[in-house]
Amino acid sequence: MAIRTFAFGRIVMTAMTALLLAAPAASAQDAAEQLRGKVVTLYIGGGVGGGVDALARSLIPYLTKHMPGTPAIIVKNQPGAGGMQAVENLYATGAKDGTAIGTTATGPIVEPVLGTTQVHYELRKFQWIGSLANDQTTCFTWQTSPVKTIDDAKTREVPLSTTGARSNSTLIPLMLNAELGTRFKMIPGYDGGTAMLAIERGEVDGRCTSIGSIHATNPDWITGKKIHMLVQVGLAKDPDFPNVPLALDLAPNAQDRAAMEFFLIPSAIQDPFMLPPGVPADLVTAWRRGFDAAVADKGFLADVEKRHQDARPNNGEYVQKAIEKMFAAPKPVIDRAIAMTTPPKG
Repeated sequence: MAIRTFAFGRIVMTAMTALLLAAPAASAQDAAEQLRGKVVTLYIGGGVGGGVDALARSLIPYLTKHMPGTPAIIVKNQPGAGGMQAVENLYATGAKDGTAIGTTATGPIVEPVLGTTQVHYELRKFQWIGSLANDQTTCFTWQTSPVKTIDDAKTREVPLSTTGARSNSTLIPLMLNAELGTRFKMIPGYDGGTAMLAIERGEVDGRCTSIGSIHATNPDWITGKKIHMLVQVGLAKDPDFPNVPLALDLAPNAQDRAAMEFFLIPSAIQDPFMLPPGVPADLVTAWRRGFDAAVADKGFLADVEKRHQDARPNNGEYVQKAIEKMFAAPKPVIDRAIAMTTPPKG
């Protein structure tokens, strides 16, 4: 499992273990009594077979193992609106007794701050357990596409499969079109799994998604050189792909770079896990400790290695700080990020 560090402002995102920045000790016995024999519903803001789904399912056996009371965990996939449906349902109807948790792609994390559509949840009221990835996004095309570089994407239209109007698979190409003059065309109507199938079927040229998702769902696309990575979209380059340009380095001016950096804060806390508002503090602490122990479990590390999944976990406190950092961004920076990710009229 790769472990890397990213910095943004005064926040440092780094892989967490069970003992690093742990919350104050909770009563494990009390949490065990509350969760023993219970069934926990995990709301996944992504389709079956997508990157968020695949990595979450790898973690589930180890969450069960390390949670007090060893509750069973069942999955409820809700990919609608790029994952926002799952987040909204967790916020509005998720049980407050520690038996409802959620995870999602980054779109629902960005959207409340960008403020272009109304959301029915408040990010700062969720109670953050941790995150599974701090991965780079890449925009890529299939091996048969004539578009092989980011410069090629400026000369011709490039159809991309997307999972929702406000998902990162849509927002990132919008941003690149505005900043770099690319001609990405978003084709909606897919979920995380079918979006990848559409590429193999020739329905679209490619997609913008995390490199970790490709590793998790289609590792042979990378090892077999079946795709052309056009650009990396994150706070720093993935060292495994030193020759793929970083979008931040291509920003035309300092103001646009600042807006891109703001937009990319969630890239360091991808696949976050959260509890709805109102869960008692002792259960929040129990979930954080259980998560930290699960991601450090040798069995989990072996599973993600075997499945070519790129888990790079963060502690719940770091996720919380990243969320606060987003809401503290200066208004001009937020306004520019909104402009970059708003579809052109007509």
